[in-house]
Amino acid sequence: METLTVPSEIKAYVEEILNDYRLACLSREVSLLGRKEVLTGKAKFGIFGDGKELAQIAMAKQFRPGDWRSGYYRDQTFMMAIGALDVKQYFAGLYAHPDKDKEPFAGGRQMGGHFATTTVGEDGEFLNLAELKNSSADISPTAGQMPRLLGLAFASKLFRQNKDLHSYTRLSDHGNEVAFGTIGDASTSEGLFWETMNAAGVLQVPMVMNVWDDGYGISVSREHQTVKNSISKALSGFKRDAESPGYEFYEVKGWDYGALITTYEKAVQLSREEHIPVLIHVTEVTQPQGHSTSGSHERYKDKERLAWETEFDCIEKFKSWIAEFRYQGEPISTLEELDAIRAEVKKEVKALQKDAWKEYLDSIKAELNQALELIHGVAGQSEHSDALNNWAESLSTTIDPIRKDIISTLRKVIVRTAGENSTEREALISSYETQIKENEERYNSQLYNEGGGSVLNVPEVSPELSPNEEVDGRIILRDNFDAWFAKEPLLVTFGEDTGKIGGVNQSMEGMQEKYGELRVMDT
Repeated sequence: METLTVPSEIKAYVEEILNDYRLACLSREVSLLGRKEVLTGKAKFGIFGDGKELAQIAMAKQFRPGDWRSGYYRDQTFMMAIGALDVKQYFAGLYAHPDKDKEPFAGGRQMGGHFATTTVGEDGEFLNLAELKNSSADISPTAGQMPRLLGLAFASKLFRQNKDLHSYTRLSDHGNEVAFGTIGDASTSEGLFWETMNAAGVLQVPMVMNVWDDGYGISVSREHQTVKNSISKALSGFKRDAESPGYEFYEVKGWDYGALITTYEKAVQLSREEHIPVLIHVTEVTQPQGHSTSGSHERYKDKERLAWETEFDCIEKFKSWIAEFRYQGEPISTLEELDAIRAEVKKEVKALQKDAWKEYLDSIKAELNQALELIHGVAGQSEHSDALNNWAESLSTTIDPIRKDIISTLRKVIVRTAGENSTEREALISSYETQIKENEERYNSQLYNEGGGSVLNVPEVSPELSPNEEVDGRIILRDNFDAWFAKEPLLVTFGEDTGKIGGVNQSMEGMQEKYGELRVMDT
């Protein structure tokens, strides 16, 4: 294969372009292979980020330590680009591997594609978030990420404007962080999206909202769910002007690498420096495999649309852009070189997927072998030996058994042999109970803070009552709020009527005057 000699003055630039191409191809191969893993039964459900690779790479270039993401389950390329996700971790999540060292996002507890970064240490205390690239955990309800996105952006504003918080350098660098949001265009029809967009415009927070617009919400085309057939047109009244604050709007095509890079650089810099919300409407996005593994998009997209998606696939467009790029009349790469990168990446992804699958199975294999040995032991002492041996045979021949298969079989043996007494049966019951406890730890622990800050560790403080004094209940609440606001600089409160009048029941009376509008405010 011919390798071009790249002039030294653009070598770093060309390397960045080719690395971006490689990452886009790698993420795409993960999506393609991930779908196969679901359809062959190794995973139960899959939803992937194919078609959105270039936009997410461009976004990741502007994502700095201290920034936050509140997005949704199609952002795998972005997570890879910021170094928070690798191929094995992705597949470990798809297989629901319960080992947090293999699957650090949720330890197998959430749907595949639900990404997150660690924000607290083993002691339950916050890590140095200002030095980390942070992602809040994704959730399944579409648009559910929006209120949290607003909170993250609002926090940055408070850290910048409230000088009393500037010493909290592990949480914020003086409020220079941006909160990045992502959503599919169909989910922009939901109430949480509109409420959040309105509130962010009112509050003027550093929020960069990204809409991946592929034209469909499963089978429903955009024209049936978005007024003016465009979310940026629908939100046009939110644009800022000389008379009033609001949003800065950008619209860019999802296959245009050069435009994506410059758009994100300009948009994020503006939001970070001026602390204003920004909407980036990424249009002409494709979805090569359809919405999810639950169905095929060939059922609702006509031949013309499918042909367009093939032509405007962002990786193919990027490939052509690279091959046609000229510096001083000379190409920076060849189609042969680009095809070789894609082929190499495909092999790499396949090998890493196999490793992830093997590690997942190996974590279960010892439990399976122990269960089979115990069942055969009980069968040798039981009048139901035929049934027990048949269950053992069925379990041993199950293709890729999971823990549910093991536990279910052990439970059936216990029920069928009720009333029988043998040391073998006692050993099986003991093993069953041990596995139940271990699975409780695997899947149900750490639902709440188990460190030093756990509410379970707060000692009870008995009230000291003055029998001769009676006051309104609101006074007790007000004085409690006052004590807490004096004690904890990070404490803020906001809501309808909360600020100026101190709440409709006066439980916040005088708090805004005492602690200022940055801590006690109306919204």
